Amino acid sequence: MCALKLPKQEIKFKGLKIDDMFVWNLKSIKMKKQIITLVLVFISITSLKAQNKEIAKDEKGEIAEMISKNLLETYIDLDVAKKMTSLLKSNITLNKYSAITNPDAFAELVTQDLQNVSHDLHLKLNYEPKKIAQSKRVMPEEMKIEREKMMAMKMAEINYGFSEVKILNGNIGYLNLRMFADTAYAKGAATAAMNFLFNTNAIIIDLRENGGGVPSMMQLLSSYFTDAKPVLLSNFYERETDSKTQLFTIETIDGKRITNKPLYILTSKNTFSAAEAFTYTLKHLNKAVVVGEVTRGGANRTRTINLNDNFSLSVPYIKAIHPVTLSNWEGKGVQPNIETNNKEAFVIAYIDAINKTVSRNKENVLNSIGYNLLKEKSIDEAIIVFQENTKLFPEESNSWDSLGEAYFMNHDKDNALKAYEKSLKLNPKSESAKAMIQKLTLK
Repeated sequence: MCALKLPKQEIKFKGLKIDDMFVWNLKSIKMKKQIITLVLVFISITSLKAQNKEIAKDEKGEIAEMISKNLLETYIDLDVAKKMTSLLKSNITLNKYSAITNPDAFAELVTQDLQNVSHDLHLKLNYEPKKIAQSKRVMPEEMKIEREKMMAMKMAEINYGFSEVKILNGNIGYLNLRMFADTAYAKGAATAAMNFLFNTNAIIIDLRENGGGVPSMMQLLSSYFTDAKPVLLSNFYERETDSKTQLFTIETIDGKRITNKPLYILTSKNTFSAAEAFTYTLKHLNKAVVVGEVTRGGANRTRTINLNDNFSLSVPYIKAIHPVTLSNWEGKGVQPNIETNNKEAFVIAYIDAINKTVSRNKENVLNSIGYNLLKEKSIDEAIIVFQENTKLFPEESNSWDSLGEAYFMNHDKDNALKAYEKSLKLNPKSESAKAMIQKLTLK
């Protein structure tokens, strides 16, 4: 197995390289620190006040009215918006929220009510006075650059979500991607990962802990698995402006395309938003096999609207429409091709990739994979691999011997004994099977 250490790319801001931005005189640096200190003090005071704040009855009604107004104007589905506004009006009239004084609790309950009607996990009422205050503050240009630089450096520290890239036994590529970062920063990491995986026989992209990100990374990665001629990934419709837009793959990419190899995408109930878009799009373009759990179900593009100084509304305003299904995964999640639990998704995809790409010495390859999993203490997964080997090669004594060893390590003596007995029956000269049967049958 070999792993790739992805290079960190050079980051530029408004024509300045990071190194250039540190070449400031001492006076400028001191002034900048004083400004930042004052801002932090102000934020601390504001945050402390916000923590002690209670929400008044009048403000609840005003918030409900502002939510209704924005939903009717911008929410992707007018009929659903009408149902939500009707519910909010009824709840205010019936004093459902009257006993709530904590603004966070109010935001959570309203969000729950909205989502119960819409089944839209992107739709949220947020209590965030600190963030709203920051958005209204006029920030010096120098501080904007500094803030942008710090955000980019934080993303670089986690390699823009590309947490692990390696080649598994059997020449199967594996990418663990934790976020879909903006390609303005993360293009180099994405390119390095794709180029590293190019010579593998199949690729597994693990999105089980990916909560989403931005469309540009989804667009870039999709482009590596499609032909050079731009492919339509999604249509978009904005109800407020009655406008339609489209997202295509990129015609020119860095490196080579990977269009003729099996691609697997691992999902879980935590897979969300842009990660779902990537999965759903490639699944229905017949470019990927999805393995794992049904995803969370957030499809539509969202923006945040400040309602007042304390509350904001995250509202989906652009609907995603896949060119093949003419629908999306909103409220339903992406349905896997091979549905299994989160823990077993990787090994199920791995076995399928081996079965589709390895034609010679498959028994030995699977046996080696099983023992690597045992070394990693992934005993349950190793058992699945050894079980597959006994199904494919039921007359091979060694396959049953390995399965017996995995069962034994899992403290499953009954199944271990059965496997060793099968191994010995196929090969009466097997000393290891004899020894283990004697050990397991001693009273």
